[in-house]
Amino acid sequence: MNRWKIRPPSKASIVVLLSMVVVAVLVVVFHAQNPMSYEIYSSESIHYDKGTVTAVTAQSLEQEPPPSNRLLGTQTVEIQMKNGQYKGRIITIENVLSTTHNIQVKAGQSVIVKVDSPENAEPYFSIYNYDRTIGIIAIALLFFLLLVVVGRRKGIKSLLGLAFTLFLVVGLLLPMIYQGYSPILSSLLVAVLVTLAAMLLLNGPSKKTLVAILSTGAGLMISAALYGLFTAILHLSGYQMEQVEDLLLVSQNTGLQLGQVLFVGVLISSLGAVMDMTMSIASSLYEIKQVSPQVTKGQLMKSGMVIGQDMIGTMCETLILAFVGTALTTMLVLVSYGIQFDQLLSSDYIAIELIHAVTGSMAVVLSVPTTALLSGIFFAQSSSKT
Repeated sequence: MNRWKIRPPSKASIVVLLSMVVVAVLVVVFHAQNPMSYEIYSSESIHYDKGTVTAVTAQSLEQEPPPSNRLLGTQTVEIQMKNGQYKGRIITIENVLSTTHNIQVKAGQSVIVKVDSPENAEPYFSIYNYDRTIGIIAIALLFFLLLVVVGRRKGIKSLLGLAFTLFLVVGLLLPMIYQGYSPILSSLLVAVLVTLAAMLLLNGPSKKTLVAILSTGAGLMISAALYGLFTAILHLSGYQMEQVEDLLLVSQNTGLQLGQVLFVGVLISSLGAVMDMTMSIASSLYEIKQVSPQVTKGQLMKSGMVIGQDMIGTMCETLILAFVGTALTTMLVLVSYGIQFDQLLSSDYIAIELIHAVTGSMAVVLSVPTTALLSGIFFAQSSSKT
């Protein structure tokens, strides 16, 4: 039972949490003073409201041949609106089930209704998608519960750090880039704040935390340098990204620096892996020093390299497979086009995916000797626990 006893947070944790709150308040103030007012498409007349299917009054559906076996056709459904301008009203919608928009509904099901109500015209209703709100909340709560049950205090701190990271990305990084601030400086600022918050919140101020922070910073600098080198070799910039046409419109109206946006994706995608690697090695070497105070700086560095070598393979494979997984559908489309090998290798898409995967992986690899070196320097200075 004592293992589950909730201990009050330490003074260091309270200071870190208060600092995170201060940063969050400053972000809210910044966001309020710099609203993202420009929109490519005006959607004032379009709203997405919740509704419940009360009845399916008619349907004409045919089953697709295997392997999909999906139903195609039309449904006539009655939906009671739960919020928005038409709350409480029962509306009738002709729901078309096609190969690309296949939302089959039944009585009692919650859906999201697209309401298009332009001035001086009859409103038009269509089923946008299933209402996934409860499902998403349930899955998120399950994840949070597992994190807290298994990780206990560390799990709670990890949860707070994750929430703070997502808040900074959505509330600070995106608005700064959107408003024309330097994407490179903006992403570095957010990366520094995320690193400090995550490391200090999880482990408090200590030598191993300092080593992990410094090593992560070095890893980010390595990532930035590799990005500059690789984009020069491959002749890449943000202008080769997907949806560049829409971003060009944003750039013309907000000052968004499109050419540097690619760097942001590379830096953010490699940040988590670099933090994981540096903290794992620093924590391991720190414990070695506490158990065997007589261990020398050279022995610590050697041990750090051995530990890092064991982690490199799986960590880099994790990064590569993550990008392969997200690119799988695009790769299938490219195969269906009968694209040639040389054409595939020279495409913007493959070059950009390569930059993301390889830059992050190399930053992880090079963070191993950096962390081992810094651990040897800092931990060998004293055998006392800090």
